[in-house]
Amino acid sequence: MRYFNGRQLCATSLLLLLNAQTALSDLGITVNNDDSYISAAKEVISPMMEFYKQNQTEGIPGKLTDTWYIAGSMFMTLIQYWQASGDDTENKIVSHDLMFQAGENYDYFSSNYSQWLGNDDQMFWGLAAITASEAGFPERDGKPSWTSLARAVFNEQVERWDSTTCGGGLRWQVWPYQAGYGLKNAISNGGLFELSARLARFTKNDTYQDWAEKIWDWSAKSGLMNVKNWNIYDSVSNDDQCKSPDNHQWTYNYGTYLAGAAFLYNHTNGDEKWLKRVNGLLATSLQTFFPKKFGGNTMSEVACEPIMTCDRNQICFKGYLSMWLAFTAILVPSTRDQILPKLQGSVEAISTMCNGQSDGMSNLCGLTWGAGKFDGVKGLEAQMSALGGITANLMLSATQTPKTIDTNPNADEGTVPSSGESDDPSKPKPITTADRAGAWILMVIVSVAITGAVGWLVKP
Repeated sequence: MRYFNGRQLCATSLLLLLNAQTALSDLGITVNNDDSYISAAKEVISPMMEFYKQNQTEGIPGKLTDTWYIAGSMFMTLIQYWQASGDDTENKIVSHDLMFQAGENYDYFSSNYSQWLGNDDQMFWGLAAITASEAGFPERDGKPSWTSLARAVFNEQVERWDSTTCGGGLRWQVWPYQAGYGLKNAISNGGLFELSARLARFTKNDTYQDWAEKIWDWSAKSGLMNVKNWNIYDSVSNDDQCKSPDNHQWTYNYGTYLAGAAFLYNHTNGDEKWLKRVNGLLATSLQTFFPKKFGGNTMSEVACEPIMTCDRNQICFKGYLSMWLAFTAILVPSTRDQILPKLQGSVEAISTMCNGQSDGMSNLCGLTWGAGKFDGVKGLEAQMSALGGITANLMLSATQTPKTIDTNPNADEGTVPSSGESDDPSKPKPITTADRAGAWILMVIVSVAITGAVGWLVKP
């Protein structure tokens, strides 16, 4: 018989305890096992919803501290998860809060926030709404359809199409006093392209496809997108007529254009033009965001992850691209064999990475999926990104094609907001007088403040 001294026993006990904690905290995902995906998703959602409750501004549903759009993208993710899993645990909150933030005109441009929102902020809520339509998410009694909310976002954004510089394009910000108003960026234009493409497929209304074509053509011509090497740049500036693109590479920029192209490929019954575009963007996306450092099959936000500088927005991005890759594999079946190992490799990494613990919460997910363990980055955004990675695998397992008006007639875009918006989406709804008045007042206040500050600085 072998004997252990006290020190050996302590060391052995500690090792067993640490191993047990690791085993308990691992999400336990088994690739191609839906039950393990759903079980893991629930573990990730629990702290995500706790962060959501903790960060609501004064208890306002859907309004998080220092941000507005992130709740909308969270609802988009949760709706997609519900559709792929059948787990309706969070549906009541999602349904109420998604409609609550539609605002007084049901356009996701409430006067409470419109003075400082960007086009990309509003766009994410529109994508959440069209996701609800495609998923068959239950409609709200006495309220506009989810499709009509998505259409209202489309109508307002195409009204802001700016041909005064660079031959067109959507500015990043809505108002001239906002930093970024002088830029036309990929997420605003790519997001509107994706929204247009998905509305075209869902409603079968040619107006949306016409706009999608227009946005794509402008993006390629302006320099936001290089169709020779299929790079998508973050932004271009009005100051030099959009000749010097910002070279930053972000997953979600690629995701919006890739998903939009995939929806249009499916909508056009396999148009070779859109297949070529899907294949081009997909090849660059897989080469850029799945580095050899993590084995080549784990997604990474390469512009900020290696130096751990990703902000709360950038932490979200990988989850979006994951779900949009899944849509691409479903809508363009020839891409599935390329996409599947990337999403499976990523979800295996997520399983081992989401083992953080803090403030009574467990299964916290960090920033770097390929780290092999929790890297200390915590919050709603990290949980949502991981949930997107898990959901993408569920989507491929279910292979449920997004619905159209034929299979979800309850989501008719003709159910219009009470504001009297036109049934014709080719006639955009302009920004309201109240919005412009509020923005003008805020601009005056800002101008006075700046003038006062400059006067104080130069005063002898």
